[in-house]
Amino acid sequence: MDATPQLEFAYVDDSGDPGMKNGSTRTMALGCMLISSHRWTGALDATQALRRGIHEDYKIRIRDEVKAEWIVGVKKHFRAAGLGDGQLRDIYTRHMRFASAISSGIFAVVIDKHLIQKSDFDIEDMAWLMLFQRLRLRSVKTGAPIMLIHDQTSDYKALRARWRKFRRFNIGPDRKPATAPLLIEDPTSRDSQQSYFIQLADLIAYAASRRVIPATGRRVSICSPNMWMEAKPAHMTEVASNRSDAIVVWPRR
Repeated sequence: MDATPQLEFAYVDDSGDPGMKNGSTRTMALGCMLISSHRWTGALDATQALRRGIHEDYKIRIRDEVKAEWIVGVKKHFRAAGLGDGQLRDIYTRHMRFASAISSGIFAVVIDKHLIQKSDFDIEDMAWLMLFQRLRLRSVKTGAPIMLIHDQTSDYKALRARWRKFRRFNIGPDRKPATAPLLIEDPTSRDSQQSYFIQLADLIAYAASRRVIPATGRRVSICSPNMWMEAKPAHMTEVASNRSDAIVVWPRR
């Protein structure tokens, strides 16, 4: 067996918004799904098979984008298909279980904005910093380089600057200066409509946010706090010392 560390792709998408004004979401979450490079083609083929099965069962086209907000909000093609709550929940559940099966690691960062007093606090910067810290520790543990692939709706220039800075200087768990040479420069953006894996990261981010702050009304019927646990076999539980479900919640409660 080849013991050489394999490159991992870190697919990341967000849920919620970074705003602090009235009308903003309570949380901002980043969902991360790691896929080993040597399993990437097989994972893609398996994803296409998953989508074919969903098409056969629910008439959602293979090329239709699967976003958490569209499922729980019953929007776009999910509304047009006339699906009930149980059917929508099944689609979400199948994706979460599948993500666990193809991924080498899943975790999320959730920022609870109601616990932050400063109205000008940079929510997005904190969320990405916490995600970078966990990716650095992952790369140290495995010895494998990591390439970040994110949804193109993120501010690429700002994210690239954060990533480059973090690679050269950050503070490790021992409070000492550290670098992250195994985090590959530069991050790469993808249109979520063209990337099944970014879509899975979106579902992961929303499920994590609802694990921390449960939804209400019809949405909780489709995505309850237990939806996050459908991906438990791939959870990177080491990312948080005060939780066992692979979610980094900030500020700590």
